[in-house]
Amino acid sequence: MSLGLNLQWGKTGLFNAGVAGFMGIGAYTFGMLSTGRFADPVTNWYHAGPPVPFDIVSSALIAMVIAGLFGIAVAIPTLRLRADYLAIATLALAEIVRLILKNERRLTGGDLGLGFVPRPLEGFIPRGWSSDGAFVVVALAATLLVFVVLEFMSRAPWGRALRAVREDEEAAEALGKNAFRLKLSAFGIGCGIMGLAGALQASFNGSVHPDSYAAFATFNTYVVVILGGSGHHRGVILGGYLFYLFGWTSQQLKAYVPTDWALRIDFINQIVIGLLLILFILFRPEGILPEPKYVPRKEA
Repeated sequence: MSLGLNLQWGKTGLFNAGVAGFMGIGAYTFGMLSTGRFADPVTNWYHAGPPVPFDIVSSALIAMVIAGLFGIAVAIPTLRLRADYLAIATLALAEIVRLILKNERRLTGGDLGLGFVPRPLEGFIPRGWSSDGAFVVVALAATLLVFVVLEFMSRAPWGRALRAVREDEEAAEALGKNAFRLKLSAFGIGCGIMGLAGALQASFNGSVHPDSYAAFATFNTYVVVILGGSGHHRGVILGGYLFYLFGWTSQQLKAYVPTDWALRIDFINQIVIGLLLILFILFRPEGILPEPKYVPRKEA
């Protein structure tokens, strides 16, 4: 999810305040397609749909496409305006998506969520440590594939044009670059990657619930990008692991502190994350791994 945001914000300078909404779109699309379960219009409860649902790969790809199309639909009327209009539009979309997911039982199951979402090799590996291990391999492969594709695209002329638009849009247009088309493509691809993240999360959890896609998920994603290094794909991956490690460590502390303090650890965790974010913005805004500078090759 942070890699998708890094393409939008780190590489292109587009502030997407609705990351959680695009992730939710991908998660629910994947869940409904992979399970073959759709809401009954009379009872509002899910029932078995097609006898053979979409396979996991097809469901994940469709989830990426749907999330990307939603991103493009939001970006088309707002990208030509000031940058803050895009932030407001995406924030509104994320809240609209969350409310629809939570209340429209005929479409999403409502606040009951959607269960029985399959994992890779579901019929061959039972749930447990072996299934977790198989999922780790799939998730790492998906992350590596997205990373390699983004690295290639960033080093290509398209990626260099994105950085030019980020640094000085008017200068890029004076050199013949179509800034609107570049920003639209980057935003759509980034939203598609967020949809893939939602599909992976739904598959790992085995269920989808609308409260998982509140605005706080967007905040965490920005923390990861800022921590690792905005504009640096490897830095973003490093930031993701460090962010998770920090949260995991704070949860382990609950076993070694008094009960009243254990109840406060989650709140203390968020306070510390906020303080770290402020310190990084003030003293190291480029993050742990700064964005590498492109140096053109000299002609022979």
